[in-house]
Amino acid sequence: MGQYKLSLVLYNRLIKYQQQMDSDEGFSLIEVIVVIALTAFLAAFAVPAITFGNNPLRDSSDRIAASMKWARAQAMASTSAVRIRPISNTEFVMERANRCTEANNANWTIISDQVERDGQLVYEDLSLDTPAQLTTVTEDGVAATPTTWDICFNTRGIADKTLVLTMEDTGNSDQRTMTIFRGGTVDLTAIN
Repeated sequence: MGQYKLSLVLYNRLIKYQQQMDSDEGFSLIEVIVVIALTAFLAAFAVPAITFGNNPLRDSSDRIAASMKWARAQAMASTSAVRIRPISNTEFVMERANRCTEANNANWTIISDQVERDGQLVYEDLSLDTPAQLTTVTEDGVAATPTTWDICFNTRGIADKTLVLTMEDTGNSDQRTMTIFRGGTVDLTAIN
């Protein structure tokens, strides 16, 4: 009962306060300045964080690294082998089979989603943005061509080889190297 009485008292005071206020009153200059200052302060921190889409090499290599990690997680979660292989030096595909040693390509099922980009269907998150492209590849320390490699993660998330991919932005010659270790770790170097 006391709680109801307190709520009624607060309600009555609020009504009286609203009736006392002049309806022509607006915001004071101080209130407006404080709101503008807070907005400017928050914008100063938000603007530098909005950098997606400015660097095709960084954006693409980050997506490919995330896809490599996802492929490893998929292999462990589905208890099947998951591999990533190139279609070209700018596009890759993710596939699933019973084991990494599966030689018959007909037994590999594509699990990558396709999306339309620039009027063409590409595998989502597995393509490099123009002008980035894959330039050099090494498998267990041996050079391979940018279109003949693959990497497979088994049901324990272990890669079948150590793979080093070097991607280059052909517009400004920036390069970034991605290393996928046998244990499944993916390492990206800084852009140089």
